[in-house]
Amino acid sequence: MATDQLFVLATATIILALIAGALLRKRLDPFAPVWLFLAGYFQLYVVQATSYREYALRVRGLDLVTSANLRALWALGWFLLVYFSGLGPALARRLPRAPEGWSAGLVGGMAPPLIAWGLVCSGVMMAQQSDDISAEENLLRQFPAFLLVAGVILLVTGRSADRPRPLFTAMGLAVTTGYSLIWMFNGKRSHALFGVLAGVCAFYVPKGRRPNLAVMAITGVACALVVAVALNWRNNNRYERSVSGFLKYVSEFNVESVLVSLNVREAASVDPQAREQTSKETEEYCAYLLMLDTVPAKSEYDYGESYVRIVSTFIPRVIWKDKPFFGRRQWVGAWIAGSEFHRDERFTGPAVGILGAAQLNGGAVATVVVLGVLATMIRTAYEYFRVYSHTTWAQAWWSLTYFNAWLMTANDDPFVWFYYIYGFAILPPMAFLWLANRLGAPRVGTVPLS
Repeated sequence: MATDQLFVLATATIILALIAGALLRKRLDPFAPVWLFLAGYFQLYVVQATSYREYALRVRGLDLVTSANLRALWALGWFLLVYFSGLGPALARRLPRAPEGWSAGLVGGMAPPLIAWGLVCSGVMMAQQSDDISAEENLLRQFPAFLLVAGVILLVTGRSADRPRPLFTAMGLAVTTGYSLIWMFNGKRSHALFGVLAGVCAFYVPKGRRPNLAVMAITGVACALVVAVALNWRNNNRYERSVSGFLKYVSEFNVESVLVSLNVREAASVDPQAREQTSKETEEYCAYLLMLDTVPAKSEYDYGESYVRIVSTFIPRVIWKDKPFFGRRQWVGAWIAGSEFHRDERFTGPAVGILGAAQLNGGAVATVVVLGVLATMIRTAYEYFRVYSHTTWAQAWWSLTYFNAWLMTANDDPFVWFYYIYGFAILPPMAFLWLANRLGAPRVGTVPLS
């Protein structure tokens, strides 16, 4: 076996061994963010690295592929070392307490406007997007996740261990399920996946329970299906773009297309003689190779400039009209310098994955910094949830947070999740509920997680 393949095998072995060990010790918490992080990591740096090896060797060469796979291995080891170091639990104990109270009346008052606003932003009540809408109106359309927030807070309130509310539970299940269906219809895999993951978590944690292996397996299959349905619907040209067309598409859905979505099989529609179709450079692993090949030899580092968006994103363009897209210039520059095809400044689209983003930030040094920060952050957040898992607020917050660990691995940079929807659509209502319930809302009984 070639050295580059040995590194991929070692990466796979570490991830699978961690999962097997947790299962054998009966300590696998599916709502721990590390598993979603590792699922994304496995997809990019094991599955894609294996499926696209022949292409990668032909385009980038054995030396670069070997170096990339070695970095994926040691970066994983470093991430796990920091994650299990004990730093996260220590920091979690120093954070402000979660509110013990939870107002069901407040939830009942908040949910309807959140649902209505979320439906509008999801495109259900505005099927056509107009190009001539004002900047202010466009700003108001950026909150589709309000619909998911409403579903989760209804669900955790309805599933309260001490005072169940079946109507709230039914409404919460309907809204979270509807959220996934809407975004499958809109062809967006991430939102469709969020609905499944958040709904399952919000259903179980109020009772202090964890799903058994059968439920986890069903959830995994559901996640794969919603991703495949959304992606294939978005790319299809056989069915009318309407509700009836979507229903017909679903009724004739080819389950084998799930393997295409998981990067295990090539799509049947791909012409093997068409270079544009057989190229894999816009897949995350191959984009990572492009970044290694290009930065800094042919284009410059961004030195973390993209993370300025953590702040700049929340300054509306109605206030800052000429706001730059921080980090985009270096990202596009790398693609222009290293792509197989002609690219220009208008090029957008493909994600480079967590390691490609770290390479663009500053190479191996940036990889150490970025992976260390992320490991500390997600472990601290998880331990905070564990400390306050008996509170309904923490249950809702975690249901809306933990799935972002998957987004960290598979996007343009590891913080896309924050300025994609979380920072302006999920965090504000949860912060409001934190303050409102800290100020004396009546308490709803909960039980601690085992």
